[in-house]
Parts: sequence; C-alpha cells; structure tokens
Amino acid sequence: MVAAMSEMPPPPPPPNLRPPPGYAGYQPTNWDSTMRPVTGVAKWISVLLVISAVMSAISLATAPSVRDAAREYLVTKDKDSFNDSLALWGITGLITAALSIALVVLSIIWLYRVSSNHRTLGRALTWAPGWAIGGWFLPPLLYVIPLLVLREAWKAANPAVPSGSQAWKSEGGENPWIWVWFVVYSIAPLVIAAAGATSFAVGNDTETVAKRFADHFGPVLAQSAFAIAAAAAWFLVVRQLSHRHAQFTGELSAR
Repeated sequence: MVAAMSEMPPPPPPPNLRPPPGYAGYQPTNWDSTMRPVTGVAKWISVLLVISAVMSAISLATAPSVRDAAREYLVTKDKDSFNDSLALWGITGLITAALSIALVVLSIIWLYRVSSNHRTLGRALTWAPGWAIGGWFLPPLLYVIPLLVLREAWKAANPAVPSGSQAWKSEGGENPWIWVWFVVYSIAPLVIAAAGATSFAVGNDTETVAKRFADHFGPVLAQSAFAIAAAAAWFLVVRQLSHRHAQFTGELSAR
C-alpha cells in the first residue's frame, strides 16, 4: 500500500496560482558586458535641461525691465542704474552658458554610447559611432550630421527587430521630436542671428549692450523663447530614444 502511494504522481498546482509580488521570470536580452549604459547619462542630461530651461525662463521674464532700463540709459547715461537692472539677466545668461557646455559634453557621450551599442549588436550603421562626436563640429552651428545620426539611431533602436537583422532600416519609423529639436536648436538661432540679435559677449561695453536691448528686443526675446523650446525638445528626444534603446539592448532588465 505504501509503495503504491509513493509511485503516484504529485497533484497539479491549483489553477489560481500566481508568482509572488515583484517576481519576474528570466527573459533573454541583448545585454552583455561589452555594452555601455545610456539611461544614467540620459537622466543627468534631463536634469541639466530642466535647470537650463528655468534659467532661460528667468531671462525671458526679466528682459522687458532690462529693455526699459536700456532705453533710459541711452537718454540719461546712468550706468549704475542700467547695470543693476542687467545683473539678474546677466547671471542667468552665465549659468545657461555653463550648462550648455556640460550638456554638449554629456550629449556627445550619450549619443556615442547609443551608436556604439547598435554597432555591437550588429546594426549596419551608415553613420559610424565616431560621427556622434565629430558631427557636432562639422559644419559648425548647423547640426545636420547629429540630425542624421539621431534619425538612424531611432530606427536602429527598434526593439521589435532582433540584433543582427537589418530590417530596422525599413521598419524603424520617425520620431518627430528629432525634427522639432533640429529646427529650434539649429535653424532658429541662425535666423535670429541674421535678424540682428548677435550674442552678448563678455567685455561688451554698456553702450553696445543697451543699444542691442533697445533696437533688437524682439530677437533677444526670441533667443530665450527658442532656448526653452530647444531644451524641451532635446529632453523628449533623449528620454524617448534612451527608453527605446534600453528596450532593444536589454539595459532596463540588466539593472
């Protein structure tokens, strides 16, 4: 009797059995030790973009009072009064400039890692990872090559196409925020500069700065407005491409 019972198969699990909270079964991914993470860099970029947008918003809000002070200075030549009104606007401009340098460096690192990971996973890229660096300098100010690198990176990061396959070239689709970023970050500043809003360089004399505020106030406002738009667009590009890329590489499940 005992021997017969020991040979009987165990009963099946109950039909309503569920895994414990937080448990996730193993899922194969493309991630390995040769890959470079991108989500951490993307978070730092996002933080700096938010701060940069706040600084640009402050510049935009304080510009009208600076314009009024500039007009008054051109009549009265009271430097102290004009410089006092210019102080906050100038401080936010210096902070924004410092943030821009940090953002350029981090963005180059981020985009290089994205392209390198794609190459590692067998994506046959038209724009090699080196262009994620050099493209920001050739040609200067007109960021056509970064635009092309970003468009290709978005397609290559298609998680529905397995590594090694080249079907991503026809199935990747477009991210419209990449084009929005290109317009507000690359094209708009060139148009504004052509309209007369040249940059305020350190060492510009008071008379020059006052005349620029008085005579080119519209382009000055547009510079701050497009800086906010560019920060918002780049924020969305970085966040969306990083998430798509992490889905493809398996970075999210590897942490």
